[in-house]
Amino acid sequence: MKKTIVSLSLMLAVGFTAFAADEPIVNEKIRASFKKEFAAAQLITWTVTGDYLKATFLLGSHRAEAYFSEDGKLEGCARNLFYDQLPLVVMTSIDSRYNGAVILDVREVVNDDGTVYRLTLEFNGKKYRIKVNTGGSIIESERLKK
Repeated sequence: MKKTIVSLSLMLAVGFTAFAADEPIVNEKIRASFKKEFAAAQLITWTVTGDYLKATFLLGSHRAEAYFSEDGKLEGCARNLFYDQLPLVVMTSIDSRYNGAVILDVREVVNDDGTVYRLTLEFNGKKYRIKVNTGGSIIESERLKK
């Protein structure tokens, strides 16, 4: 019995240590910048993505991501939206070009270049990924393989 308890304790300790090692070290500049921009954020996890530290979190009821440089500068952020949360001009533009499309995914992306909306949709049996600016202009359209 003692051996079983010791073995289980050892496995748990090793398991928790392995999971803890996955969390990157986030410096105070980045933490302060994050707290300033997203004070109400909950369930925050940090990962390294390329040259950036990425925070994934809940803001309100939406999943969001924020990308920070090592010096604490917010480089950009993205959040998932529902279609009806898009600006009216964006919805009107999509509806006029892709009338009756099934909307699969909507993301709002904000960075130094401004705000854009990336959508994945199915239209006439084909799948597309489009990018729309805040004025409703479709600035990219890519057909995807199903």
